[in-house]
Amino acid sequence: MLAQQCAQQPLFAQVQLILSSPYTRALQTALEIVRFNDIPLKVDLGLHEWLPDNTGSRTDTDEQAATAYKLYRQHAGKRTTASPLPYESAAEMKTRVLATLNKYAASYDCIACVTHGEVMRQFGDQKDVDYCGVRVIAVD
Repeated sequence: MLAQQCAQQPLFAQVQLILSSPYTRALQTALEIVRFNDIPLKVDLGLHEWLPDNTGSRTDTDEQAATAYKLYRQHAGKRTTASPLPYESAAEMKTRVLATLNKYAASYDCIACVTHGEVMRQFGDQKDVDYCGVRVIAVD
């Protein structure tokens, strides 16, 4: 229901491309937007959620992931050198997402990204992002 309401926002009339995270919940939202608007959709791995284990081997347990997120929040998105867990810092996440967006910037003037709250927090001053919340950002 939220995705259907989001999809009907007038701002999608300007959108030339929808980029989506590969995660199921993001894809479901993106598909609702596509259903209500005639906009091409691409899935890009660079828009995935924050990583509790930045090594690429995904060796963390649910408990370690929860601890990593707690440390991430306690240190305002920074990973200290003393951190026992190799979680993705906010700066690393923002760099990853900007690199993803920059791949498409030369070809499109207006792109909609369907991604995750923690990713969206890197592009604004809001602490919380509503489900199916929309944030307009300019990428240079």
